[in-house]
Amino acid sequence: VPGPQWGNYLWRSPHSAGCPGKMWWLLLWGILQARPTQGSVLLAQRLPQQLTSPRYPEPYLKGQESTVDIEAPEGFAVRLVFQDFDLEPSQDCERDSVTISASGMNLSQFCGQQDSPLGSPPGQREFVSSGRSLQLTFRTHAVSEDKPIHHHKGFLALYQAVAVNCSQPTSWASVASEAINTPGDNSTKIQSHCQEPYYQVVEAGTLSCTTPRTWKDKQGSQEVLQCVPVCGRPVIPIAQNQTTLGSSKAKLGNFPWQAFTSIYGRGGGALLGDRWILTAAHTIYPKDSVSLRRNLSVDVFLGHTDIDEMLKLGNYPVRRVVMHPDYRQNESHNFNGDIALLELQHSVPLGPSILPVCLPDNETFYRSGLLGYVSGFGVEMGWLTTELKYSRQPIAPREACEAWLRERQRPEVFSDNMFCVGDKTQKHNACQGDSGSVYVVWDDHAHHWVATGIVSWGIGCGTGYGFYTKVLNYVDWIKGVMDSKD
Repeated sequence: VPGPQWGNYLWRSPHSAGCPGKMWWLLLWGILQARPTQGSVLLAQRLPQQLTSPRYPEPYLKGQESTVDIEAPEGFAVRLVFQDFDLEPSQDCERDSVTISASGMNLSQFCGQQDSPLGSPPGQREFVSSGRSLQLTFRTHAVSEDKPIHHHKGFLALYQAVAVNCSQPTSWASVASEAINTPGDNSTKIQSHCQEPYYQVVEAGTLSCTTPRTWKDKQGSQEVLQCVPVCGRPVIPIAQNQTTLGSSKAKLGNFPWQAFTSIYGRGGGALLGDRWILTAAHTIYPKDSVSLRRNLSVDVFLGHTDIDEMLKLGNYPVRRVVMHPDYRQNESHNFNGDIALLELQHSVPLGPSILPVCLPDNETFYRSGLLGYVSGFGVEMGWLTTELKYSRQPIAPREACEAWLRERQRPEVFSDNMFCVGDKTQKHNACQGDSGSVYVVWDDHAHHWVATGIVSWGIGCGTGYGFYTKVLNYVDWIKGVMDSKD
């Protein structure tokens, strides 16, 4: 629940009042207890702060207009995400509206309700300034006495400062740090908090960035704290005691790393960290494509188990596509190196519906008979589905899959960079549209889910085995790409 308002002013922040002592907003993380300037400027911190309409969550009043500027320090941009949105819908948002502007230009105007087709709600899109500031204007239309008043509670948004030009894009969506000096005490008390269970605090080495992320006290000691995404721990885990090997409908939050991609057709992927999508190379450059498309359109969607709802939430723009160098598009029967990474333009705010999956670190995840889960939006019973489905499948003995391929005189390459899943007497439950989605197993030691495979290829969608890219063999490559600049 938001804190008290600043008098009659429209905007508010839970950490804005009571800034004792000197303003230390460039110390350590650059995160401070920001104070509004002349009632119209908010200083964005790396800790997300709340911004609400007046009286929220009570209904807002009609016939008012107010504007606020959000500014970030040098080397930072402002990121804003709406958590709750309920404004009266109207044609072209001509009545009540929230307008986001930058550099004097209106970027977007919104009205309506978050989960309603009426109006133009912002959904879960995030807005990042190209410079240091964003401007929000809230307008409500005056109502005639003879017309009924429709009550709407307004909006709740989170804004924060995000670093730019960093070699390792890091989400600061969860870190709060305070540097507190007391008279006669040369030491500084550092406190850091993360939004659990989605992030955790870790000590880190010096991060290379144009803006310093470290702070040294008078004794020269250095403490670096960082909030990093927690991987492989869904808030709403699947029930692992099921006995059927068939397909089941996933609940929201069961597979929060699941991505839906639209490139040459539908495909899947998995979130790594808060800025990367792991997928299959052939979803980007298919084996049956005669040429490479120069201006490739890559759409990525996250945050739901229903495709229609994902589309409403909006796509996450892709900054770059990185293919594994071993992938050969012109070799139609060779899926070796069928792995790719998509870097998103901005970090994804994590929550119960969006969380990353973990990477494997040893061969025990590939032992024959181990049960895992594959999820996706692929074809089922000959029909495209709009709902996320999953099935439990065992890792198959390599010899059995090799024999199965020989029986059918198949020319496909089954390299050491692949493994197979399923049972030749059971339907393997991966089909067109599932490509790029991941096969996950439970790590009993670390207590999290690990993406050991990527849906790569198969022979039809009937009984038999499915063949997956062996992620373990590419972990060093994955980490190298994610740590590189370009």
